[in-house]
Order: sequence, then structure tokens, then C-alpha cells
Amino acid sequence: MITTQLPLPMRCSSDALVQPELELKPTRNPSYSRVERFFDSLDQARVVSYRDYWNSIAPKGTQEAMLRWLFAFMSVHTSWKSNVNGYNAIKTMDWWHDQQVLLNKLKHSGVGLHNNRTKFVWQFQKNFWGDVKKYSHAPAHWRNHRDELVGEVLGLGKAKVSFSLEMIHPDKCEVVCMDTHMFQAYSLDQTKDEKHYDNIEAHWISMCRAYDVPCYIARCLCRDAIQTKEDSRYWSYVFEE
Repeated sequence: MITTQLPLPMRCSSDALVQPELELKPTRNPSYSRVERFFDSLDQARVVSYRDYWNSIAPKGTQEAMLRWLFAFMSVHTSWKSNVNGYNAIKTMDWWHDQQVLLNKLKHSGVGLHNNRTKFVWQFQKNFWGDVKKYSHAPAHWRNHRDELVGEVLGLGKAKVSFSLEMIHPDKCEVVCMDTHMFQAYSLDQTKDEKHYDNIEAHWISMCRAYDVPCYIARCLCRDAIQTKEDSRYWSYVFEE
């Protein structure tokens, strides 16, 4: 009679039995090929056009820098149309003296999450005016500065703090808002693969340096292409004079 010896179950350090099939569970890793093809296909004329446009609407003073942060607060968990509506409702900043006025404006705009947005924006505007340089000037070390702000700014995570810095410094910023579209470009799911943020951001920055294109300009080109838009003006028009 022929017998077959079954493999012994794997053991972990605590000597508890572990099912072998659990050890074989695949892990998701970034795919860089699509992003690298995107950079290979960059049209330099469009890069120049995007760069000129974003530099033309970059903040020209402290209050405009503050407005970019407000736009980022309005962008959390909403569509770009609601984002624009929420921003337009508060961009005059005539609410700075009265939190209830801010809440009413956000409610009326339909941006959603108005209670939390009110709380976070109200706290942020106090911090901003208390240390304008921290929140508006270009830092020496971008990622360290961004990570410090993430720990201080309530209501915005790494992606949205990066978004604020991108909009304030579109030609210089070397942190990246790795949003849903950017994760998709790397064949990842933002909700499941957040642990890859730093790696794919570092890859994006290295590609931008290699192709001599600002990180934010490249991201706008990529995002707009994914959404089949000719340019960013379907939402960025709110910053035009």
C-alpha cells in the first residue's frame, strides 16, 4: 500500500498551529509601469501651459494662501462640485468673527459634514493667523514640514495637507496629494493600501525630478487625463481673478 506523508503544519514563534494557506495570502504592491509610461508620454508644451497657468493663480499674499487651505478643507469626502460650492460659500471670510455664521454658510452650501468642517476650519484659522509663516511659506524640507503639519492640522490627513501645500506652491512643492486617482495610477486602492503612501509619493517625486517637471503640475496633468478633462479649470477657476 502506498502512503503519502502530509506536510506538517507551520508553526509561529508562540508554537501555535498556523494554517499554511494563510501564509500564502498574496499582498498588494504598487505597479510603477503605468506611471512611468505617463511620464514617457508627457507633452512638454502641455507641461509649460499647465505650469504657466498654475503660477498665474498661485497665492499672491497671506490671505490667498489661507484660501487654499480652506479649499482643501472643503475637498474632504465630497465631489469636486460640492468642494467648489463649499469654498465659494466661505471664501469672503466674513465669518471669521462668528462660528455660527461659518456653520450656516457651510450648511447652505450643501458641502456636507458641516459640523466637523466648521469645527476644523474654525480651529485652523486661529492657528493660521497665529503663525502665518508656518502655513504659507515654502519650507527647506518639504516632507518633514508636511508631516509636522499633519500632526497639527485637525481634519486634514497627509493627502489634504499636501494638497494645500501644492496649491500654495505649485511650482516648488515636493510633497504630493496621493488621492484616489493617484493610488489608482499605481494600481492600488487608497482605502486598502494607505501603507504604500510614502513609497509611491517618493517614486512620483523621483520621476518628476528625472523629467524636470514640478510634482504638482505632473499630478494635475495625470488627474485631468484620468478624468478626461482638457485642463484643471473645471474647478481651479475659483482662484482666477
